[in-house]
Amino acid sequence: MAPMTMSLLLMADFLSGVDSDWATVVWYPAMAMHVFMMCYFFFFQFKSFDKKNIYPSWFLYPVGLISSTLAGPKLGFGEESAFLAHICIGAYFCMLPFVLYRLCFLETLPRNSRPVLAIMAAPVNLALTAYLVNLPQPDPVLAGALAGVGIMMTLFVYLCYIDLLREPFQPTLAALTFPSVISAVAMERLTIWLGHDFPHWSWLERLVGRTGCRHFTGDLGEHWLYPALWIRQAPSIAAYRNCNEQELLSCSF
Repeated sequence: MAPMTMSLLLMADFLSGVDSDWATVVWYPAMAMHVFMMCYFFFFQFKSFDKKNIYPSWFLYPVGLISSTLAGPKLGFGEESAFLAHICIGAYFCMLPFVLYRLCFLETLPRNSRPVLAIMAAPVNLALTAYLVNLPQPDPVLAGALAGVGIMMTLFVYLCYIDLLREPFQPTLAALTFPSVISAVAMERLTIWLGHDFPHWSWLERLVGRTGCRHFTGDLGEHWLYPALWIRQAPSIAAYRNCNEQELLSCSF
């Protein structure tokens, strides 16, 4: 449900530039549904809490709420959107140590849940994008922290692709799509901001934006990701049917 409501919030952002009334019609229900599903999800997770059930997909609800801040200023919620963006960024940095602890020190992820690792690149890059869009004068310290973690997580996910794309096709491979896109968008926003406000960091702009993540993302999708998914589609059903029900519930897909 989280990707669905986040998509509706992004659609509201697009509609706000065309017709604010239609944007409002989409934005309010999507916002309410996202908050409701976030409370519903965490209520049942904490009701029978187990550290082994912590997955990177837990970022989707609290950090994904920052998607609403893209259309918020255009609908008259400028200050509220900036405040909510800071809350979502704070939620990300609070949750990150727990997710890393689970991935590093507890049992390895089940095979069917390993593609969820790709989500590690999504929340921080989404937060960076929303932060640079919503605030006309971003704090260089916070933006730099988000950019540093975002670049590190993006490179980590790219390295994970080497093993993830060797797995048989399964629906959880859909987790590879959005992180790749939002990482490229975040790097684009970062390079624009660095080139405008910090021209002396132009070398980092060229390194990250022009020769780094964006080109790797495009080449990955065109020459590796999509062919790999189609080639592995045939033997996928049997592997997916063996998924444990608890794993799917914990992944929050």
